[in-house]
Amino acid sequence: MNKWKVTLGILTVLILSTGYGSVSAQAENQIQFNYKEIGISSKQVITENTTFVPLKSLADAMGYTLSWDQPSKTAKLVRPEREVIFTAGTVKSKVNEAVVTLTKSPRIIKGSVYVPLISAVSLLGGKAGLNKTDGVIQIIDEARLVSASVDGRSYWISQKNGDLYYRATETGKPVIIGRLPFKESAYNYAFEIEKVGNGTDLLQLTDNHYAMFTDFNSSYQVLVKAGTFLKQMDYHYNNSAYIHAPKVPSTQVYMTDGKNVQYITKDGGLGKLFEMEKLTGATGDFIVEYAAEDVVLVRLLDTTHLYLVYSNTGEIINLYEKLITSEDRKEWDRVNDGRDPYVLTRMIVLKSRKGNVMTFTYTPILEEKAKTVTFTLQKK
Repeated sequence: MNKWKVTLGILTVLILSTGYGSVSAQAENQIQFNYKEIGISSKQVITENTTFVPLKSLADAMGYTLSWDQPSKTAKLVRPEREVIFTAGTVKSKVNEAVVTLTKSPRIIKGSVYVPLISAVSLLGGKAGLNKTDGVIQIIDEARLVSASVDGRSYWISQKNGDLYYRATETGKPVIIGRLPFKESAYNYAFEIEKVGNGTDLLQLTDNHYAMFTDFNSSYQVLVKAGTFLKQMDYHYNNSAYIHAPKVPSTQVYMTDGKNVQYITKDGGLGKLFEMEKLTGATGDFIVEYAAEDVVLVRLLDTTHLYLVYSNTGEIINLYEKLITSEDRKEWDRVNDGRDPYVLTRMIVLKSRKGNVMTFTYTPILEEKAKTVTFTLQKK
């Protein structure tokens, strides 16, 4: 790579030769997607008075799956009702088999395919332009699709109306298989797939964000096998914002709607269903703190009560009453408010599990030093 230093009055511009024209490091603009920063700004390259961005980053943001053919240097992008093909070195592209022309040809920079931002977004079904007031290049994609793939199976979910699309193979076409009871949000949802087994996938669409001293949480879960819904659950709750203790990772796959916990078996079937209000005798929303094959820990959101349920028998133990000393519990019982951020930082939480021994900590209301307690699981 060659470098030239050009001085224009008091402005010094560093120009890099990439083989595709000059690249100015001084002319970069912030790039946002649907008014949110997505990390693409730092990846842009300015050349020939055109902003180029990595095609993979753009495809991910706009809900496309991407496949690359090295011999032809062609990228194929697919999402519901739209298929786009880019080829490095040529301005000719295709949208649903129709030939269209880019302003500049895609090119390979440091091993990645880069495309001209404005015209590539247009081909992909969005709009992009520079806001001269704040200097931000804004990408608007009203489709708001998110996608994820596993073992050649691909899924798309619309963040506008909850439509769920499925493609069984990498060469197939996306088809709609259902709709989630979606509550539209200005925030972008994270979309993940957990491969359960026997061709069954657990789809999880989540939005966890903070605003005005409150943590907002939404989740949609769908268990899908061969394009067929086996079960769908969703929950929505908010609570006072506080610093959460790190969770011990769950080893059991489950679904929840805040009232029930549904275990998923290793072969992708529906396992034990725990109806938390019926088991505890308490009403309200519950959140899962930890799930394993033998036990599940569930917290009642309006209090700091933590319940342990043996999965085989359904026997339930209130660990708040079991592990917090009677002396400490005098103050806990008086201010046991699961919405109070002061109380929430002191509540009993699982720190580790070794075999059948579970270790917890809690901090008494009138003290600053945490206490450590243990609970030994019985074979059920």
